[in-house]
Amino acid sequence: MRVFLSYRRTDGGYAGRLHDALVVALGATNVFQDVAAITPGADFTVAVDDALDRCDAVIGLIGPTWGAATSADGVARLWQDDDFVRFELARALTRGVPVIPVLVGGARLPAPSDLPADVQPLAHRQAVVLRDETWRRDVDDLLRTLEGKHDDMTSTRRRGRVIAVAAALAVLLIAIGAWRLTSSNGGGGGTTAGLIECNVPNAAEFMATGHAQGGAAWNNLVLDNHPTVVVSEKPTDSSPAGALVFAVKAAEWRQVEPRAWLVVLHTTMKNATSAAEYHEDFRYDSLVVAQRRFVPSCFSPQPEIVVPRTVGDALVGFTSRCRPGGYIQLILAEDQGRISVTNRSLEPSNC
Repeated sequence: MRVFLSYRRTDGGYAGRLHDALVVALGATNVFQDVAAITPGADFTVAVDDALDRCDAVIGLIGPTWGAATSADGVARLWQDDDFVRFELARALTRGVPVIPVLVGGARLPAPSDLPADVQPLAHRQAVVLRDETWRRDVDDLLRTLEGKHDDMTSTRRRGRVIAVAAALAVLLIAIGAWRLTSSNGGGGGTTAGLIECNVPNAAEFMATGHAQGGAAWNNLVLDNHPTVVVSEKPTDSSPAGALVFAVKAAEWRQVEPRAWLVVLHTTMKNATSAAEYHEDFRYDSLVVAQRRFVPSCFSPQPEIVVPRTVGDALVGFTSRCRPGGYIQLILAEDQGRISVTNRSLEPSNC
């Protein structure tokens, strides 16, 4: 399964996020993104035509300003003959490649009258919507749509390769399953996808100061000195080696049920790599209280994608069956590191 990703630079953040998700599910060689796939000095037209000949589907990523982007002279890019987005989509539509409009950032599918004649068929294609709050589930739906498009092309264009396509689909389903498991379990701990936001009074202030003002009996945890861990990132084709630095800046807890306590950590992730990195719940495996592990129950990132040489904040909540106290640890995904939230000289509390 090969996918061609068409997008505007103004939607580069969404494109990068979707590209990474598709690469996890389909493999790096099966996702064509011009900035990564076209080498300097190569003929753009030839490269695009070659990619379209080999791809099974084209994703037309449409953000809020997709149709309103203008050149330096104020003319809408979409209506100019040299617009690369128009060129890619027109070529795909002419060649009969399945084209899927993918709407991000609250964008809507343009009407035919809003499009040049050579890309007007795009307005009649069924669109897929990717929402920030349900991103993973929506990407799952998109992958199933791509799967369906692949099946359609198999029946009409590749009838002589049924066995090979079946094998490819089996690999795809395994990859999708592994991706879902990694996304939902953090690679080994049990974090669930789509966690609710952490309900902390004055959350913005808590992120800034580590203190929740108001609410029902919030209590501070006294942190260990420098509760930090460095996670080395392996080099890839597009990024050299680097590191992500995780830290706990503050922690508070309160009782939510007779035998349940909510512990909320203010964490940070410093991106010391050369590529954007997700700061999502899958980064955190569990919190150890009284020598018991508890998986995240709420998560609030700010922002979700951390660009190089910047720091992202997040509230990570854990519902513990043991009253918070004593030595508490935060375990990162795949046991990549452990942070002593409280002083490691303390004995674990009883439960």
